[in-house]
Amino acid sequence: MISAILIALCGGAFVAAGRSMNARLGEAKGVFQSSFWNHFGGAVFILLLIPLFGSIEFSALAKVPFWTLTGGVIGAGFVAISSFVFPRLGATRSALLIIGGQMGAGLVIDMVLAGTKLAPMHFLGLALIVAGIVVARLRG
Repeated sequence: MISAILIALCGGAFVAAGRSMNARLGEAKGVFQSSFWNHFGGAVFILLLIPLFGSIEFSALAKVPFWTLTGGVIGAGFVAISSFVFPRLGATRSALLIIGGQMGAGLVIDMVLAGTKLAPMHFLGLALIVAGIVVARLRG
């Protein structure tokens, strides 16, 4: 459990760093080119890692619903949006708003798709994120 938490924290740090880098690229080349180069670089990186950790099984694609393959489209949209908002709002505010959106969507997904009964602590977590957004907004 601890290792998963640490890996998730590293993932969050990667998101913040990557979004900041893409924001700079987006300012120079535009948000869509930034998103393209982000995904191109990511694809090259993954292609280099695949031989070390496994293989691509194209036959597995037939076993999953088509809509599950749209995550890449959503990811490209996320990168483009991040490249647009980071230079305008700053890294802290952008990250808090993105996390707030993720938390809100996560609550809805858990409720609607997974049938999870949400506890008051779930909503407290969302409220704390919103409070963080307000505090970050007040500072500047």
